[in-house]
Amino acid sequence: MKSIQYDINKQDFMTLRPFNINDAPTILNWCKDKHAFRLWCADRYKDYPAKPEEMMEQYNSNNMYPLTAVVDNLIIGHILLRYPSEDKTVIRFGFVIVDDSKRGKGYGKQMLRLAIDHAKHKLGVQKITLGVFDNNPSAIHCYESVGFVVTGTDTYAIDGEEWTGKEMELVIKNNLYR
Repeated sequence: MKSIQYDINKQDFMTLRPFNINDAPTILNWCKDKHAFRLWCADRYKDYPAKPEEMMEQYNSNNMYPLTAVVDNLIIGHILLRYPSEDKTVIRFGFVIVDDSKRGKGYGKQMLRLAIDHAKHKLGVQKITLGVFDNNPSAIHCYESVGFVVTGTDTYAIDGEEWTGKEMELVIKNNLYR
């Protein structure tokens, strides 16, 4: 896959490039505690902290496109695009994270916009879905700011606790987001 670029401001260009195992230690380090780790991965990893090899195992499928966001040669974000079913008109975003020292600067929105453009133009999808926990309001706000809307709620068992979450989607019609 070719890298995708986006001009964040006059000085910064964000690029989404394919994820590789050398990115994993940096990305995994952004989860400073078990709570932050579970906000990012839910129950997809058994133990905190995860190891880079476990991250690679998560992506060992032909229907997944893990991407790393880079600005000025620094890794600042990560996102996974995957087909949740045989229907190639829908893609699901997951494992979305931005370097905790870079949050609040617009990088999350730019990474999402790049991923949306990639899903729309390169993968030809008509809808993008994702799930986010209710106890992650900044992520919910970020997703809403790029056009995602809540379509439902669900409850999950995370480390013996009950967490609620929102199912969100972005419908693409006539090359426009709805």
